[in-house]
Amino acid sequence: MKRNHRPLTLWLLACLTVISVGLVVPWIWWQSQAPVLLNIMIIDKTNANAPSPGYKGLVWLLNQQKIVQKTGERYVYDENEDEVNLLENTSSITKKLPDEVTETDLIYLASSKTNTVPAVNLKTKKGEEDAGLTVYDAHKIREAASRGVAVVAEYNTQSLWTSDNVREQLHPILGLKSSGWRGKYISNLQSRVQVSEQVRMDYERIAGQAWPYSGKGILLVHEDGRVIVLRGGKDVQTAEIKLSFTEKGRQWSGIQQEFQYTSWFDVVVPDSPESILARYKTSLTQEGRQKLINAGIPGDFPAILRNDGDYQSYYMTGSFGEMEHYSFWRRIKGWDVIREWLTPNQKEIPDMFYWKVYVPVMKQILKEVQAEEHVWP
Repeated sequence: MKRNHRPLTLWLLACLTVISVGLVVPWIWWQSQAPVLLNIMIIDKTNANAPSPGYKGLVWLLNQQKIVQKTGERYVYDENEDEVNLLENTSSITKKLPDEVTETDLIYLASSKTNTVPAVNLKTKKGEEDAGLTVYDAHKIREAASRGVAVVAEYNTQSLWTSDNVREQLHPILGLKSSGWRGKYISNLQSRVQVSEQVRMDYERIAGQAWPYSGKGILLVHEDGRVIVLRGGKDVQTAEIKLSFTEKGRQWSGIQQEFQYTSWFDVVVPDSPESILARYKTSLTQEGRQKLINAGIPGDFPAILRNDGDYQSYYMTGSFGEMEHYSFWRRIKGWDVIREWLTPNQKEIPDMFYWKVYVPVMKQILKEVQAEEHVWP
């Protein structure tokens, strides 16, 4: 007697139909929605030899949200092209600001991929116009910000501020000052991969002794070469760093969870504590607090700041926008939300911070920028 395979075939066809509809309908929905017109100037002043452009994650999000330039051109990132060609062919991404910043809704100061130790004492040299923001750049950014253009700055962009004059121009826009310190969670302080030779040499030069640390800890490095280590179990109860939104930040972003953070972050001093939307939580002991006080390091580590006084600006002190895998699914309506739900809140998961922090935060920023109407003469 022959077996009847018809029920199995029908079941498989039904499954394929559901899967196809589940993919096709969101794609049709994305295709049918009207594009959002926003002129975003992405300023990339990092070294051309950086591992990957700092705007990679931003461009994916702009494409997924169907945000295009007011000319109708989309924002482009192509992993198959080198950075130089990309910058030459994409008008929205620039290393040199124009004489007048007009027809712009948002200025985005991008950072390079920064999982390695940050550069110390970056200075502009003759003939190296890409080494950092110049006074001219800062003046043009402030001029645009005074006319209502929003400014977003990422981690490590302050190392590109090449003079005190640049800092003076940008300080009122961002509403914060740099302490000169940067920090990072280190799981093995004896590892020469996690703690670079340069950091060890700077410590040994100043302390006059060999690198003594082992185990877990929080590494703090100053731009002048000073090094402080918060030892796990002594200066901090646990060396883990968690990003936690304030009550104001939770209402603003809709993010309720805390996230373990393991990359570099800037230690900044905001003009007003009210500007802090999220901060890094550490389990400091009394010994650890005293160590920070002795070094002149602020005990509060802001993670995301929003300045909405005379200027509209946002600063992310960590490298949240790093994107390891440039997702193909950018033309699927709701894919950003699906990825946020499906990505586990675990520090070892690639792009976890991108999906669970950067994407919802940037969507809220873009929503606020869209709500502002700029009328240029």
